[in-house]
Amino acid sequence: MPNLPRSERTRRRLPLLGLLLAVVISLLGAGACSSSSGSASTTSSTTPTPTTPARVVEGGTLSIAVPQEPGSWSPAGPAWNTSDLQAARGIYDRLMVRDENDQPVPELLDRISANSTFTAWTLELRRNITFSDGTPLDATVVAANLNLQRLSPDAATVLAPVIFVTAPSELTVVVATAEPWSTFPELLTTKIGAIASVPALTGESATPVGTGPFVYGGHAFDGSLWLNRNPTYWKKGLPHLDSVRLVTMPDANDRVNAVLDGTVDMVAVDQPRQLTRLEEATKASGRTVLHEDRNAEKPKVSVAFNTGRPPFDRITARRAVAMATDRTAILTQAFDGQGIISRGIISDTSPWFSDHSAPARDLEGAKKQVAEYVAETGQPVAAQMLVPPDVTLTRVATMLRVQLAEAGIELTLIPVDPAMMVEATTSGQYQSALGLGFTAAHPDAYSPLFDGSPAEQPVVGPNITRYVNPIVTKAFGDARTTRDVTRQVDDYRIIQEQLFVDVPMVFIVQTRQVIATGTAVHDLTKWSSGSGTTGLGLDEATVSLAQIWRS
Repeated sequence: MPNLPRSERTRRRLPLLGLLLAVVISLLGAGACSSSSGSASTTSSTTPTPTTPARVVEGGTLSIAVPQEPGSWSPAGPAWNTSDLQAARGIYDRLMVRDENDQPVPELLDRISANSTFTAWTLELRRNITFSDGTPLDATVVAANLNLQRLSPDAATVLAPVIFVTAPSELTVVVATAEPWSTFPELLTTKIGAIASVPALTGESATPVGTGPFVYGGHAFDGSLWLNRNPTYWKKGLPHLDSVRLVTMPDANDRVNAVLDGTVDMVAVDQPRQLTRLEEATKASGRTVLHEDRNAEKPKVSVAFNTGRPPFDRITARRAVAMATDRTAILTQAFDGQGIISRGIISDTSPWFSDHSAPARDLEGAKKQVAEYVAETGQPVAAQMLVPPDVTLTRVATMLRVQLAEAGIELTLIPVDPAMMVEATTSGQYQSALGLGFTAAHPDAYSPLFDGSPAEQPVVGPNITRYVNPIVTKAFGDARTTRDVTRQVDDYRIIQEQLFVDVPMVFIVQTRQVIATGTAVHDLTKWSSGSGTTGLGLDEATVSLAQIWRS
């Protein structure tokens, strides 16, 4: 990432940023809004800052309300949602993390370097780090983690440029790629960079084992999941807490109630109406603190078109939908004003964003595009749209159906579960799909979503829109050949402008995410990376757990 001030940058990432099937799943809203991920760093709300004791209090338990227990503990397993990632941050450390300027910096690594063509990366590990079970962290283990990630359904496509990973010495790993990849360190801050013991990674051990500040403690009699202090954690003096308790509460309303009444200490909130309720209650009582960065890269609601099938194989149909969409009405009514209008794959506040015309409703223009499509094909503009099982996205879909009907577009809504959504979109067996995603800190993460040959697409693949433009493909490739910020910005400008013209997707709203805590929680976002730099406060709507303490 470029060396830009924090105020000029945004966050990240895919759930988990950078992992391709995670990109596809989150892009299409396979998880509910309540488990979407995105990143943010801390800014205080209007809540008065609580008085902080002069000295850190050691011990105690931090209770976190989550929608569900972790679905997978393995970094090489299925995609992690926000709840999974927050739990994983207690157990695992990553090879690299993001600092307060959103720069990738070494964590378990001591340093990382590349050759002149960015086709070979040398990863040098820190000394004297052990897993919580006492086994040493060495290059063989890290290489095994990365090689297993190359076989993982979640990361295989993202890591496709890697041709081999080796461990030439005890603390040195070498990653070679078939093509230049100047942004490779970005991946090591994601789930791909989370390092587990090999038995835990392969499933030989049912208990997750990492080098992180906490160890897996199992379930209590009330069903809550416990993480207990790792007494051999390599960051001296940490963690401060004795334990972290994950309390499963499937209903978003119950989770917000729990943090407001003090039943739990922390909760991540992204459902629009719950955000409004939380803000109002916080202002009234002053007993809750909200943590958010409004400039962060947040999930975006979008409609993906299958450009390989009618009616969206024709640009007139895609443009008709884009013009008929009333984003302001959707933001106001479906999202309760919580968010902003989205303008593409990159947020307006990102250093990678290039300005272009803001999308606005043009009903007459939409009708003209519909008429042109009918003249071209002799068929009406009629299509099905897959809708994931989420209350807010269902509201969006219902509003879209009404808005498009005003332009003469017939939209049939098809509710689908997450597994069906992924299967239909990755195999191209759909016409359009509503989803939530695009949270990567760096646009390079989106390259596989627009990759391929115009004349040939695999039966199953990550390019769910089947949209391929050689201009876009070249720009993604060119950006990987340099670390020059100016050149990369220009490459991503080309991509954004071309996507705006060709409309393989329609972007609607960028959502909000906050973390709410009680006033007894301290240093939620104040932590140091292994490199000694200040870490990114909120990362994918999760926080570092090692430095937190309760008064």
